[in-house]
Amino acid sequence: MEFLADVNASGALARWLLDHGHDVLRVADVDPRMEDSNILQWAWREHRIIITTDQDFEELIWREKSQHEGILRLENLPRVERLSLLDYVLNHHSQDLASGAVIIASSRKIRIRKP
Repeated sequence: MEFLADVNASGALARWLLDHGHDVLRVADVDPRMEDSNILQWAWREHRIIITTDQDFEELIWREKSQHEGILRLENLPRVERLSLLDYVLNHHSQDLASGAVIIASSRKIRIRKP
């Protein structure tokens, strides 16, 4: 899968994705202060799923009807727990992500909003 890692997604998370065969670009490598609307446009242009801990993307999508390729918002957990949650989501919900869903993953539950 192709991802765009938001600034708040750790470098460890991006490395984990790369180590597992995914294509990952990091917003922090281009402009750590990039606005969320520009991140959404970038991800849409390059057909990338945004991975973040920030709920602002959902507001842009629902309120402003911004186009997107999919969003994975992970609960802001300690690194090991966040990586475990990411692994779980990719193993059980990658097809939803690939279809453009917004997935909100916490340690207690996974919410999926399909396009």
